[in-house]
Parts: sequence; structure tokens; C-alpha cells
Amino acid sequence: MKPNSLIMHQAFTATPELNARARQQALNALPPLMAMQDGVISYTSRGHLLIIGPEDLIRLVAAQVVGASSKTLLAMGQVSNQDDEHLERAMQAAPELTPLYLPFVSLSGWLGAFQLRLSAPDGQQINPAEATAGQPHYDLVLDLNTDPVIASELSPPGYFAIGADANRLADALEEIASMVGEFEKPQYVQVNHDICAHADRGNMGCTRCLDVCPADAISSHNNTLSHDFQISVDTHLCHGAGSCTTVCPTGALSFAAPKPATQLDRLRNCLDSYFQAGGERPALMIHAEHYSPEMDQLPAHVIPVALEEVGALGADTWLSLLAYGVTYIAILIDEETPATLKQQLQDEVSLTGHLLQAIGHPHARISVVTADAMPDALSALNASLESWEGLPKGMIFPYEGKRQTINVALDRLIEQGEANETPVSLPKGSPYGQVLVDESACTLCMSCVSVCPTSALKSASDVAPVLAFLEGDCVQCGLCEASCPERAISLEARFAPAAGTRGEVRTLKEEEPFHCIRCSKPFATKSTIEKISQKLEAHPYFQGEAAKRLQMCDDCRVRDSYRELAADPTAQLRL
Repeated sequence: MKPNSLIMHQAFTATPELNARARQQALNALPPLMAMQDGVISYTSRGHLLIIGPEDLIRLVAAQVVGASSKTLLAMGQVSNQDDEHLERAMQAAPELTPLYLPFVSLSGWLGAFQLRLSAPDGQQINPAEATAGQPHYDLVLDLNTDPVIASELSPPGYFAIGADANRLADALEEIASMVGEFEKPQYVQVNHDICAHADRGNMGCTRCLDVCPADAISSHNNTLSHDFQISVDTHLCHGAGSCTTVCPTGALSFAAPKPATQLDRLRNCLDSYFQAGGERPALMIHAEHYSPEMDQLPAHVIPVALEEVGALGADTWLSLLAYGVTYIAILIDEETPATLKQQLQDEVSLTGHLLQAIGHPHARISVVTADAMPDALSALNASLESWEGLPKGMIFPYEGKRQTINVALDRLIEQGEANETPVSLPKGSPYGQVLVDESACTLCMSCVSVCPTSALKSASDVAPVLAFLEGDCVQCGLCEASCPERAISLEARFAPAAGTRGEVRTLKEEEPFHCIRCSKPFATKSTIEKISQKLEAHPYFQGEAAKRLQMCDDCRVRDSYRELAADPTAQLRL
């Protein structure tokens, strides 16, 4: 599909030199990342080191360690080299240290708080730290096993998994020597349980964040007050990779600082500076702070934006920036980007591309670019999006939560493209779609409404039983499907570009209310009363005249029961 004529025929006046100057002014307007972080997580390390792995290696490496307050060795697995000379040299290394030989059970924790569990001969689990380090935990761990005992893609702070890489060992020994004292990092992520779609009333829903965290910092635990499972982020393990915030469909998981609204304002201000300096056709390259592309590798209109982690932005920000006049957004991944984060970014970009195509925009307006292919990839993007360059600057709209911001940004982008009126199918599990209701099975009990975290399902009338639905708010979490007692609900992942389909409340089912046979108050639907009557037809409490209680409201049912007990006090003994 092609953009409208206003965009296609806009003339360009800025030269590459002018764009380059405008880009520098835009970068000067960006505040430093650290200035936007306010929450702090603290670690205290006294330098007590645990070294685990084959006995020959832990002995040899222990002799090289400097700066540690204490060194505890735990022998695990077979020696790496059976050569007699090698074993002799290993036994002579660090002779003052005697390794532990008890079977390994578990290791968990982070810098200054690693908990080791071993199996004692009597079968009990023990923590040897008090005896070997003089405190209840170890501060640092050097793991020389081929397969690390903590297998997280992003290891906890203070944990060094070396494997067979001698260069990594040298780097780790140098870092360990300096890791005594107080250390801090930002508190990256926060959770808003009020809009989380993970679980409700015993039903499990969304697990997207649990599936993608490369640091294993996110868990689901039972909240003793609500008796429901909740998402919990271990801030000591969290690296701020951003994969959880990107995939969270409701915005329940978001960065604590900068908050999404602050981050969007920051980038809009950057673009304002670029436009004010006469720059045209701005594009953004999002990259991790540890990997900065060379300016001479970038076209003059491409503005590099550093984030602590490249996954810190998601579809809400991407689409809002496109609506503000950005030609395209390139997300740069490099060798240090965790594999799970790479895959998650590819998936999110692909999904967002489906939305763009449905509203008449090229999929490539949001792209993932690898560091080794960056110059050629940017040239290809510029060529493929040539007719989309020079988009008019859009109007600012406020950040009003993740899903609402996405919806508004899509509506703005529809004005620049040629939207397809027909809904498009999306991969199963996508956080966009509709709820389908089997009207013959649905009793309008409203269980689905009570668990919907985004209020996409609504009880739309105070007078008559009506189940209504707003597709633009549905995140396909599945809580409604899981909670429906009649199994009348199913989900369909799709995207509806038309505002009349996605943005307007529509009725899924309605019935005339059933009126109490005593007081005439409406209190249920006819289908609900019929189903309850069928299920309870054999119950001794609802036999004979008492069966009419099922057709009474709560108040009249209680009054009728008391009348029976007053007339016949022994009636309760026959239940």
C-alpha cells in the first residue's frame, strides 16, 4: 500500500550536512541515562569467595585469586585432566585450602548473599558458609564447571561462570579483586498488580513475562491475602533487560525510572530539537549503552538513542514515535544482547509489523538490525522506505497507559496510511484479538467480566443483563475463558484496523432479566435460572414448593426459608 499524496509529494530541503547538525543538536537535548534513574538497589560484599568446579581447576585458580577475604573450595565433578603431572601441580596449588566434598544441592542468591546448600552424610541439608566464611552466606561465586550451576542467561551480580574460556577467567579474577564494599544499581522494573493479567480467582492467564526474562528474576507466587498467584520481580536479580516490559500487554510491568511517559517525552523532545534545527526525515536507531555505533556509519538523518538495554522500549513507544513523524525505528542488537532478548525483540517487531501493514504502512518502519550488518541494513531501509520519508510532524498526545497509548498511536497512523477494513489474523497468543461467546451456552453470569484485567468485557446495562466487549482493550490473556463455568468463551487472535470494530463497544449477548416471583425485582437471566434449576433438581432443599425458591431473589429466598422453619422447626433436620 502507498502513503497518501500529501506525504509522497513533500519536498525535501535539508542537506545531509544540515541533518547532521540537527542530529547533534537533538543528541545534546537528551539527558544522561543515569540522571533519569532514582530507585536504588544496594549490595554489600565483604569479599568471601566460593569457588566451585573440578578439584584440579578450583585448586589451581584459587592460587591465582587476590583480594578475597576468604576462599572456600567445593569440588564438583571429575577432574578436567587426568595427567599425573597436572594433578601433582594442582594438589600443590593453594595447599592451605581443603575443598569441600559433600554432594551439591543448590546455589542461589546474588552479590553479598549467595546461599549454598550441600547434602550431609545423614541426609540433612547444610549451609557451610558460617564454618568456612564466618558469615551465613558467600559474597562472590566463581563457577568453573562446564555447565554452570546457575543457568540464567544473565547471571546474578557477583556470580562468574567461566567454562573453558581462559580470557573470561582473567577478566573475572580482575573483577573479583575489586568487588569488596558497597555497590548500587537502579531499581529497573515495577509491578502494578491492579492491571496484571497473570491470574485471578484461581484462574491462570498471561505468562508472557515469565517466559522471556533472561535473568530468571520473575516468578509467580501465591499471595496469602488474595489467595491468587501474583507476578513478583526479584530486584536483586533483575538486569533491566526490558523484555518483560516489552511483552507485558497491559503495562503492569514497566520501568520505574524513567517511566514510560517520561521516556516518550524525552524522545519527543529530542525530535523537537532535530526539527527546530531544520532537520528532516528523522529516523531513530535504538541501541544498548554498551554498544554505540560510529556516527560515520549512520546516515545523517538517523539519530542514535542509547538505552541501558535495547529492550527497554516496546510497541507503545515505537508506534507513538512513528506517529510523531519518525520515518523508521531500527533496533540494534549486538553480540552481548542475550539470545532470548534477541528472539523476543524479533517477535515483537514482527507482531507490530503486522499491525502496521494492516493500517497501510510498511512492515519495515520498525526493524531489528544486527551490528555486523548495520550499514547495509540502514541503506536497504532507506531505499525501501523512500516514499515514506518526510512524514509530517504529528501532534503530541498524552501517555495514558500502554494499551490506550498503542490504540491512539494506531489511530493517528491510520490517518497517514490506507487502512485495511478487514481484520487480519495474528499468531496464537498475540495480545490483540476478540472474545467469542457461544450464546446458547452463556448464562450471562458475568464471571468473565469480574476477572477481565482491562475491562474489555463489560456488564453494559444496569437494567438488563448485557455482556459487552471492547476489542481495542482485549489482551487475549485467557482469564475470561478459564473462568467461564459454561465453557462458552473462546479467543481469536487478530487485529481490527477499523475504529468501528476495534474502538467501539459491541454487545456479545443480552437477555431480558428474570424477575423474582415474589417481589418482581430483576435479579438474573432466564437461562441462568433454568440451568441452576436443572443442576439442583435433586437437591433436598429445593423439593416441592421449595423449588420455587430458585425463582426468588436472595432476600425473598431467605424470608421463605425462615417462614418454613417457623412453621416446622424440624425441617432443618431433614436436609
